[in-house]
Amino acid sequence: MSKRLLFSGVCAAAMLLLASNKANAQSFTVDYFGPTDQTYTFVNFGWHGADEFGAASYECANIYVFSFQDPVACGSCIVSPNGSADADLHTDFIAFPVTGVVPRVGVIKVVYTQFTTNFCDPTAVTAPSPGLKTFRTKNGSDIELDEVPLSGAELAHLNGSCSAIVAIESGFTNLFCSTADPPPSSISNLIKIHPKK
Repeated sequence: MSKRLLFSGVCAAAMLLLASNKANAQSFTVDYFGPTDQTYTFVNFGWHGADEFGAASYECANIYVFSFQDPVACGSCIVSPNGSADADLHTDFIAFPVTGVVPRVGVIKVVYTQFTTNFCDPTAVTAPSPGLKTFRTKNGSDIELDEVPLSGAELAHLNGSCSAIVAIESGFTNLFCSTADPPPSSISNLIKIHPKK
């Protein structure tokens, strides 16, 4: 009897670990880019509900761009429940690089978070959320980007990199979304939009 209980306990712990890892993996995606233009679409599939008047139903796509390991741009896009937000690589993500030089190649990382405090802040992400999906269009082909595990160390690195960009940009982020469903008037969108845009 005790062996069965021990086995059941081990199985339960393993399932919890797998569930935890899966939840962690469903909040982070990575992509690369080259000279060819590409667009991204972030879709809120209603993980936290579909109340268009409730802040907790909204999601943030916190985006970080690197080129040759150097941080280039960061920012957030708000996505309404059952809505989407679109962004273009060249006009929205890398048009105003903190380095002053538009990168030809690089890496894009996106961390999803729940919009709970009327603020999407890519410098202070603490609790990733599995509430978004990311799709990329390139050369006429659409793909859904896979999610990957996000470590605490990488999350701290992303927050720190974006904080440095915001400090250089005088308190603003330098990455944008072209089109997005606007939040209802009861929700104040406090993402700082850089005057360059």
